[in-house]
Amino acid sequence: MAGETGDLLLTLDLLCAPKKLSREKGEEQLLSLTLTQANLNYLCQWIPDKLEGLSNWEDIHGGLTVACFLLKNLSDDQLRALHILQVLENRVLECHENVEFRVRIAAGHLMGLLCFRSGLVTFKRFLPSVIEGITTNLERSPDAPATESESSLRELIVAKERDVNMSRSSLSVFHDTAGWKNLETWMKCLQEMVVSLKPEDFVQIDRSQILDLVFKATNHVNRFVRETGYEVLTTVIHGHGCYRNPSETEANYLKVAQQILKGLSDNWCQVRMAASRAVRTFFEVPPPPEHSATNVYPILLPAMCLNRYYVAEGVRLYSQETWCRVTKGEGKKLIGIYLDAVVDYYTQQATADNHTVREVSCTSISEVISKLSPDLMRPHILKLLTALLICFDDTSWSARDAACAALGTLVSKFPEEIKSAGYKNLLADQFLRNLSDSIPSVRDTAAYSIANILKSISDPELIQLCREHIDTQLANICDQPADSHGIEPTRPQGPGLSWCVISRRGADAHDARHTDQTMYSCGSLAPTGFKSSERPVELNQRPTEPWEHADGALRLIGQIAEYSPQIFTDDLVDEMLKACEYKHYTHYPYLLDTACNVVIQLYKGLEKARFKRHLDNLLILLTTAFESQLPLAVLACKETLEFLSTHVGPNVIRGRIENHLDARVPRALSGLLPSAA
Repeated sequence: MAGETGDLLLTLDLLCAPKKLSREKGEEQLLSLTLTQANLNYLCQWIPDKLEGLSNWEDIHGGLTVACFLLKNLSDDQLRALHILQVLENRVLECHENVEFRVRIAAGHLMGLLCFRSGLVTFKRFLPSVIEGITTNLERSPDAPATESESSLRELIVAKERDVNMSRSSLSVFHDTAGWKNLETWMKCLQEMVVSLKPEDFVQIDRSQILDLVFKATNHVNRFVRETGYEVLTTVIHGHGCYRNPSETEANYLKVAQQILKGLSDNWCQVRMAASRAVRTFFEVPPPPEHSATNVYPILLPAMCLNRYYVAEGVRLYSQETWCRVTKGEGKKLIGIYLDAVVDYYTQQATADNHTVREVSCTSISEVISKLSPDLMRPHILKLLTALLICFDDTSWSARDAACAALGTLVSKFPEEIKSAGYKNLLADQFLRNLSDSIPSVRDTAAYSIANILKSISDPELIQLCREHIDTQLANICDQPADSHGIEPTRPQGPGLSWCVISRRGADAHDARHTDQTMYSCGSLAPTGFKSSERPVELNQRPTEPWEHADGALRLIGQIAEYSPQIFTDDLVDEMLKACEYKHYTHYPYLLDTACNVVIQLYKGLEKARFKRHLDNLLILLTTAFESQLPLAVLACKETLEFLSTHVGPNVIRGRIENHLDARVPRALSGLLPSAA
């Protein structure tokens, strides 16, 4: 008996230890103990002493942990015999005044367990205090902002003394996203209480005040509070919170759907994730008798569909699974039925402040254009065209890229409608501008879009315009300066080194453009790119260099060969080979890399006999790439040669290399071929 009591005392000491590892060890030991009646009686005296609040927070946390253990493991008869429930109900609310958030979280968990064991009576007893706690922290007093601003200013001064590179805007953003007093823990407490009630009990109370507070939390300026608000909303939905209140005549079904929509459109991915969990629960719980899921489809389906492409992987994958569960394979049909709402939402998101949202909206627009029937899409063409043209001039390259892909799909599907809208050349100027963008991905997407348009229509003027662009840009490669980025001595040189910029030190260590500026978090805190209508003059992108213009032209040659071989001419190969002869500039390996990929596209698109006519000259191109001894070009050469060996035939390629008239070809490429059988 003495040994068991000693073990219990040691365990209790661990539960109140200052180190987290010790407290976790104490919880493990508590679960393994076999408690006698004497032990239980002792604990019923020990817990109130710890909850008095006269000691440090670890003691209070230990008392709450033991109380939760008893409520989880003792029967109702044992709890009644110990008279512990009333004691805990009287003491637990005081713990929410503690400055330590871990104490408040544990107190909320205990209140949830008390509601689970005692039912609706205890829930109604706690609810006014919880609502008061949420309301008090949700609505700041008029003096609070000034006090907090002064505190932030003092903190800023101290931080700036430690780090001269920390900006005022950085710290202000930190305060905007930090915890909001005790609001988050009060919300967690409400969630614990609601989840502990059975749905049939929860619907008996008036939930209007709870929903009002949850809605305020989900609209809060602080993203942690919004995230917690949607987590609580998920719990309320699971408890049939959308059903009609006893004192009301109308259910909250549509109101909750509208609130979830705001979360699904939030800039913070964590809030979107919480709202995504809420929307899944919303459709899993049966709707109120007077409503059906079809009532909220126009509200929620567009955002659910768009989030399947969201940049945050967790949101994207979760939304894809939710979409499959809700639509049950009828997603395309449902989008067609509610297309008006879908188009309205997509075009509205295309003008969002967050550049990642604009990118996703363009991707979603491209999807509906390509998957739905032309008759369904035709009434919405002008609206979609307007939205895509706005994103086409976005300062964020990812938004420009997605807009270019979507616009290419739109033009290829509806060329006559685009001409009727006033774009006689099918927006060729815009596509060719993206073909010369400074971002490789944008150039590649533009090349694909142009080739796709040329494939779907027969327009000699457009073909001639593209051909002139290719000729001009490839010819201008000779004007490329030898050093395109920075000064040559700032680059490391030697075998095996790629071109990169050396880090500066001392006074030159920080670029003024990137120092003392607003900090960002995954595009969530503020826009990292501006819409075309808001583009600042000083944010114009870097001018494209001649080699990048030529790179875009090469990409277009490859895409035309693969997707529009009927308009491909053999002299395009000659122009490509001539452009790749220039090696006087730093970035020529990038152009060789693109050219090697074009060789693969030539094989895929052209007839075999036609391709083999150019094979000897293309092998010279691969030799040039290999002899550069630069990793990027050498790897592209090897991959292209491997592809040709697999598809043309290893013996054919070997024969062409070994018998080549240019002695450099067998010397460079013979060692890259697989061994002869």
